[in-house]
Amino acid sequence: MTSSTFVEDLLSPHRRSASPWLTWYAANGERIELSGRVFDNWVAKSANMLSELFSLDEGDIVVVNLSSHWKSLVLALASLHHGATLVDAGGELAAEAALWITDAPNDAQIPASAEILAVNPAALALSFGDDLGPVAEDFNASVRTYADQFYPSAVSGTAAAIIGSTGAEPLTLQSLFDAQAESRGTILVRAEIPLLELLPYAVAQWRAGDAIVLLGEGVEATERLHEGERITFDYLP
Repeated sequence: MTSSTFVEDLLSPHRRSASPWLTWYAANGERIELSGRVFDNWVAKSANMLSELFSLDEGDIVVVNLSSHWKSLVLALASLHHGATLVDAGGELAAEAALWITDAPNDAQIPASAEILAVNPAALALSFGDDLGPVAEDFNASVRTYADQFYPSAVSGTAAAIIGSTGAEPLTLQSLFDAQAESRGTILVRAEIPLLELLPYAVAQWRAGDAIVLLGEGVEATERLHEGERITFDYLP
C-alpha cells in the first residue's frame, strides 16, 4: 500500500461544489446544509486547528466521543488528514489517546495524559459554554479563526484509520478510502448509528457521488422530509 493524501483525494473534487454534501437535522428543528465547498472548508479549518493546537501526527490515537453529527464527521476526517487513528471511547486503546474530542470535557474516563477538545454540537454556539473545565480547548470559540485551506502531507495507506472496540481488525486508511459503493443519490441516514460505524459508509457513498441527509435522535423521517430532501435511499444497517 502506498502513501497518499486520502482525505484530500476525497474532498478536493468537490471543493468548488455548491451542491449538498451533508445535511443535518436536529430534534430542535435545526437544519444545516453543507455543500461540498462548505464541508471541505470546515474540515480544513479543523485540520489546521488539530495541527496547531495539538501537533496531531500520523499514528496518534484520537477518541471522537461524540454522536454521529456533522461536526463529528468533520473532526473525524480532519483527524484522518493527519493519519491519526480513531478509536472508540470504550475500547482498550482509549487510555492511550493523544486527543479526546468530546461534548463532556470533564468526563472522568478521559485519561490524564490526553489533550481535550470540547465541542458544543449546536450550530450557532460560539463557545462551548461554562462547563469547559480548566484544561480543554474550545472548538466552537476557535475553529473559525483557522485557515480555510489545509495542505496535507501524504500518510501511509497501511496506517490504522479506525480501530473499533469489538475486536475486529483495524481498518486502514487505504481500505477506508478505496471502498467501492453503488451510487444511491441522496441517502437518508439516522444518527443512532455510532460514528465509527457511520464513517466508512459515508466515505464510500461520498466517493460514489452521493449526498447524505443525517437525522439526529428524535427526528422523524416523515414523508414530507423525504420529498423535501429528494431522498432516493434509506440506509438501515
